[in-house]
Amino acid sequence: MENLHAQDNNATVETRWCQLRNVIQSIVLEVIARTRCQNQDCFAENYADISNSLVEKNGLHKAYMNLQTDATKAAFFRRHCLLQ
Repeated sequence: MENLHAQDNNATVETRWCQLRNVIQSIVLEVIARTRCQNQDCFAENYADISNSLVEKNGLHKAYMNLQTDATKAAFFRRHCLLQ
């Protein structure tokens, strides 16, 4: 009889742990969903600024790459060969 009672207590404890786990998982998922939405809103609000900054950066990079002279290319090549 005591063995049966102990099994009931263990089942109750296990049930409570499962319930607690489920509640914690629900809360965590809700927090993550809110955080994700806030980050998406922030990105959506700043999308134009971010996009313009990337276009400007890429344009500057292309301009720099196009301005390289033969001397700088040769110096880079020599340096690159030394490092290998």
